[in-house]
Amino acid sequence: MELADEKIKWHPAFAAAMQLELKEYREYLEFTTEYQLTDEPLRIDVLVIKEDIQITKSIGKIFRKYNILEYKSPTDYISVDDYYKVRAYAYLYKALSQKTDAVDIDEMTVTLTSSKYPRKLMDYLKNKKKTSVEAVGDGIYYIKGTDVETQLIVSKELNDNEAKYLKLLQIQQQDKSLMENWMEEYINNIKDPLYAMIMDVLAKANPNKIMEVYKDMRKVELNEDNRVFLLDMMKKFKLDKKLKQEGIDEGIEKGIADTKAV
Repeated sequence: MELADEKIKWHPAFAAAMQLELKEYREYLEFTTEYQLTDEPLRIDVLVIKEDIQITKSIGKIFRKYNILEYKSPTDYISVDDYYKVRAYAYLYKALSQKTDAVDIDEMTVTLTSSKYPRKLMDYLKNKKKTSVEAVGDGIYYIKGTDVETQLIVSKELNDNEAKYLKLLQIQQQDKSLMENWMEEYINNIKDPLYAMIMDVLAKANPNKIMEVYKDMRKVELNEDNRVFLLDMMKKFKLDKKLKQEGIDEGIEKGIADTKAV
């Protein structure tokens, strides 16, 4: 049984995933999470300011200098009002710049990210606002005909090789190989806070899948540091207790004991 969605910190994990997806461009991108527009609690999920470089990765090809990202958790969806709210953020960001027209509207983009395709919103934009929606890759859609360049990212449809971190952020993760690759990479980056944010979400949203992967990893040769780390990680997220309570796999408890004995 998954925990209540409001207890899972999806938005920080999304910000971390975006930074990992574009890590090869790290020196050219400035990420700000929950960017506060006014004195009131009005915040952009993620603001990315890009230097003069062309991003070739599919999720960032559209990026210009100022890029506003809005994220919806796997149990939420992007509504028509959400679309206008994010556009309002873009206009406010431009209007509240320190100098007149310092932020060029043609140098702005909006990215909407959702687990599922928001069909009602897309139908509204095509039928009522007469915009066009162009699929430019797996899970990447450009909304044409607006004054701010806009893209939609549907995380469930993304290609593993193009956006593996964003695709991890699901309530029920069915792609075991994706999770296995993540665990191996996580172990090799245990001191990186971006990885920690994502693992915090995965351990809460997909504890059973994490345990399946752990069970398989016990079959391969792990060095002592990694064995100790896996045990510590399980304790941190109380996955060993969860397994004992639910009786998912008795062999995992033996694996924990074996790790302690190393």
